[in-house]
This record gives sequence, structure tokens and C-alpha cells, in this order.
Amino acid sequence: MSNDWYPAELDGPEWVRPAEPPCPACPCHTLRVCTGKVWHLARPRHEGCPCEAAAIAADTPPASRQVTITVAGVTRTVTAQAPAVGFGAGLLLTPHVFAANGEHTTGPVPAAMVLAPATARTPADLIALCDKGQRWAVRLTASYGGREVAIGGWLDA
Repeated sequence: MSNDWYPAELDGPEWVRPAEPPCPACPCHTLRVCTGKVWHLARPRHEGCPCEAAAIAADTPPASRQVTITVAGVTRTVTAQAPAVGFGAGLLLTPHVFAANGEHTTGPVPAAMVLAPATARTPADLIALCDKGQRWAVRLTASYGGREVAIGGWLDA
């Protein structure tokens, strides 16, 4: 016995929701998901969405750490920013409290220092300690005007 006499769609054509526009910033979600920040509701779940990572980074303020740094024989404690996510995560960034010189500068310029976690090979005189007891490698170079400059001391010393 053949079932060919039944129409393919008993109640007429199947209703399908119109396709949503894709997100212009990522290949993994629709515009509604990214603008509404509802990544947790998206199916299938995509890991590593750039829109989600950027939103988390923007919504997560960096933590502050007190870091004791010795430069040119002078030891001071400064408040450094420690981003938890996004660019700079895992590093410390100090304010512009260091004096730096370079081939393209006419005198000392203000510079910030980027500190990375110290390793077993980091020289003892280039280690800074933070208020959480972590060891950080002091980097005596910085960027000024897109060029490398050498940190030689404290700005107000």
C-alpha cells in the first residue's frame, strides 16, 4: 500500500523564521546575539567569539596592585594596573612615573613600565614585588612616540 496519496505537508507549507542578519564583527553569531550580549543563549555554543571577549574586557575593570620597584638605586611603591582579561592580561602597567631617554628625545620624557612575571632566570636586581607577594621582572625600556626609550630613573628624582 502506498502512502503517495498523502500530501507532503498536511497543513500547508512549513513556516520558517526569517534568517537573522549576521554580526558584522564576528563570523559566529547573529547581530541580535552580539548586540544583545546573549551569547549564553546562542545554539550551538561558540567558544572564542571576538565580540564576547571584547565585551568581557570592557566590562572587567583592571585590578590595582601596589608594586615596589627599584630603579637607579631608588626604591618606591607605585600603583600598577593588572588587567584580568584582554590586552595586557597577566602583566602590570605602571603610571608614567619614570624618566626615559632615547635618540629621538631632547631630554627625559615620562614613561610607564610594563612588568611581566619574573622567571628563575630574572636577575635579582631586576625583580619587583607586589602586595600579593608575586615577583615581577623590571623592564628598563619603554615606548615613547612609537620608539624605544631607556628608563633611567624616576621622573621627579
